[in-house]
Amino acid sequence: MNADRLDVVARTFTASMTSIRGRRVHRLIMRRMAGYDHVLPAATADGAPALLALSADGRAALCRSDGRGPSADLVTCGPTPGVTVTSAHDLTKDSLPVLNWTVRHPGLLHVAGPLTIVPGETEQEEIEAALRPG
Repeated sequence: MNADRLDVVARTFTASMTSIRGRRVHRLIMRRMAGYDHVLPAATADGAPALLALSADGRAALCRSDGRGPSADLVTCGPTPGVTVTSAHDLTKDSLPVLNWTVRHPGLLHVAGPLTIVPGETEQEEIEAALRPG
């Protein structure tokens, strides 16, 4: 997606947030949704505003945040059907570090349910690379 168009969509999505939180969510969207073909405003089943990112290769991502609370979540899926990875990004820190990842894999759900991975300082890049869809 064109960076200028993504910037407009992200700014519109974060317009109702406080300035600091809005800037952080905006930065998260610009970093994590830039590789998608389309980013569209959406609403979840409970009416919460969200951004949906779609790619021609079947990947998708969803950011749902109102700028309040301790984190902003970004859910990604694809290319493996049924696998989703949710990354919770710390909204209290300017660098938006990942607090944890929640992995839902259809082959493991009945055995273990959703799996949570908490990063340590030395393993964060490795974990992020292994869990990054596509």
